[in-house]
Amino acid sequence: MKIKFSNFNNITLFKISIVLSFFVLFSACSSIKPAGMKSGKKLFETFYVGEDGTQYFIKPLIFSNSQNKEKLLIDFTFRYKNEVKDSVVINFSLLSSNIFKNIDSLSFSNTTHKIMSKNVNLMFNEKKNKLFNSRFSTKIPLINFDKMFINGDWNIIVYSRENSSTYYSEKKTKKAIKKLQDKIFIIFQ
Repeated sequence: MKIKFSNFNNITLFKISIVLSFFVLFSACSSIKPAGMKSGKKLFETFYVGEDGTQYFIKPLIFSNSQNKEKLLIDFTFRYKNEVKDSVVINFSLLSSNIFKNIDSLSFSNTTHKIMSKNVNLMFNEKKNKLFNSRFSTKIPLINFDKMFINGDWNIIVYSRENSSTYYSEKKTKKAIKKLQDKIFIIFQ
């Protein structure tokens, strides 16, 4: 006994099978990370970059200014292979009721180390809800940068014209700095 499908049913089944095939194909591909990319959960990502070794991207760490309720989000990108010879690209966002167009310098320190950069460049300004997001970038030498991660009690000072704003590491950020020391910066020693 043969079951006959009409032309309408054959066309409908064909369309459904095509749609399902695309759905399976795209849903499977969307969860695959590129080769050579590892993740440190929510804290960092690494990328193999050939002869230059490994590129590290430390995802944004959050710092707060308790006086004016502003936030500073800072991320770091650098490369490392057996020896320290590169620089760290630092990108940071100031979430504030004020817009920042120029920053004279950026300083961050813990109880034992201090790093300062005077070459800070504006990337963009945008308004997010009721706050401005002022995004900046700077570079510092990679040497001694790992020492900052020994202690999570950081202060970041942004100098702008005649003003300065100090941001402090939040409890969650202090824990993240400790984890980064244990997972990344331990290899620098």
